[in-house]
Parts: sequence; C-alpha cells; structure tokens
Amino acid sequence: MRIFLLLTLFLLGGCQADVRPPATLFDYQLHSPTGQPLSLSRAARQLDSADVIMVGELHGHPGIHRFQAELLARLLSQPRPLALAMEQFSRDHQATLNAYLAGKLGEDAFIEQSNAWPGYRSDYRPLVELARQAQIPVLAANAPRHLVRCIARKGPTYLDQLPADQRAWVAEQLTLSDDAYKARFMANRHHGQAPTEFQFAAQTSWDDTMAESIDRYLQSHPRHRVLLTVGRFHIGDGLGTARRLQQRAPGLKVALIYPVTTDEATPAAPLWSLKVGALPAARLDQEPLPSFSLGEPDC
Repeated sequence: MRIFLLLTLFLLGGCQADVRPPATLFDYQLHSPTGQPLSLSRAARQLDSADVIMVGELHGHPGIHRFQAELLARLLSQPRPLALAMEQFSRDHQATLNAYLAGKLGEDAFIEQSNAWPGYRSDYRPLVELARQAQIPVLAANAPRHLVRCIARKGPTYLDQLPADQRAWVAEQLTLSDDAYKARFMANRHHGQAPTEFQFAAQTSWDDTMAESIDRYLQSHPRHRVLLTVGRFHIGDGLGTARRLQQRAPGLKVALIYPVTTDEATPAAPLWSLKVGALPAARLDQEPLPSFSLGEPDC
C-alpha cells in the first residue's frame, strides 16, 4: 500500500510547480489564509491539524479536480486516518458506493446504480480510485436530488410524510432561520427569478445533510479527519455546509479551500484561496440562456 501511495504522489505532481500562477486550465496556485503561496507538500503539512478540510469547486474545472486528487494523495501519506466525503453522491446510494469500493461492482454498473454525476469519469474517478486503493471510507454525504426537488416544490413539511428509511436520507434538522447564508442565497437570481422560501429550504437541505453526514462520521470515528468535495457556493464566506457543521460540532477545526479564477477577488481569511484559470465563456452576451427544466418531481 505504501508503494502505491508513493507512486501516486510522484505521478500526481511531486514537483513544486503549484507555487506558480496557473498557466493552463490544469494548473492551480494555492494560497494560505494569510495570502502566502504554498506548494502542495507545505499546504498538506499546515492542514495536518484540521479535522475537516472542505475543498470547494467550480464543477467541471480540470485544475480544481486535479488539485482535489493531488491533495487527497498527499493526505493519504500522512498517519492520521482519513475519510473522503462527497457532495456528488447521495445517502440513498451509500450501499452501491460501498459495493464498488469492495470490488463487488464494475465501474459501469457503479456509475449507473449510484446515479453518478455526468462528469464522473473525468472529474471524480481519480478521487474514488485513490480511496478504493487506500481502502478508506467514502461518504455519500448529500441528500437525494429527487427529495430536494420535492422540498423546493412543497416545502420542508414534505419530509414529514416520508417513510422512515427515506426520511433518513435528509438531515434530521434543517436550518431555516434568517441567517447570513439565507440572505446570500436569496440575493441570487436563477434565470432571472428570485428564490422562494421553499427553494431555500431545498438548498439548505443539501448543506445540513452534508454537515450531518460528516458530524455523524466523526462522532463514531473521533480520531479520523474528513476531506469533503463540494461546490464552492456551499462554503463561500464560511457559510453553508461549513457553518452548518460548526453549529453541530463547534469544537471541530475546519479548513476551507475556496477556488477563484484569476480574474476574481481572493476570498478573505480564514478561507484558503485556490487560484485557477478562467473557463471559456459558456455563451456570449447576445446568446440566449439555455432552456431549463427539471420536470415535475414525483412527490
């Protein structure tokens, strides 16, 4: 196993190139909360005392996904036990994820049965394969999308009508108060429309569920630490999943790594900054927004 990890570290970038500004979409530059550029090896040493490391992402960005895999490989070389938690899998598919990690499913069946994200092979396969080779747990940390869509449509009381096994797929307590995260979410516009109270309940169901998943794991594995991969909105300004976790477990030491493109402002401390190249524009100003519909959920 140690040979595998050493080889992985070599293949995933044992050089110090990550202290340079990103030149391609595969590059990144990591800065500490004080603004100091760090190599991956130095960053891993500074992160050694963190109980939870949350790595925000711009979904599909190759530099960020490269960083996630390289950081995981570095952390696996350290003695403290580690678990990988992922926004990209939901609790209802934990058994499928476990079966794949145990070698009981091929990759095609795993991707289909776990409802893996469309970019799984390019974005998340390296993480899962590192975890599988190192034989560490992978937490399907999120709430199922179909239940979240029903919360957005019918409100949080929808959860009360679910059978016990399905109700357990979403956090026991949703944080619905008028806090800073709610203000941040309600200030956003999606396809030109302001969010509703029900849509915020759906949003925080993701954050509360991921936070609860991590908290429960660490309660039963107090010597371990967790690396979470999650969209950057969920940890922006230290809110979202990060705040929901600290409300549940104030004593945890949580490190937040927030990605920004080279044309964006650096996040304020205590967030770490992960600078990456800007992705090409999805559309030009004169081009229309794409049609958007999730259909009607079966609630």
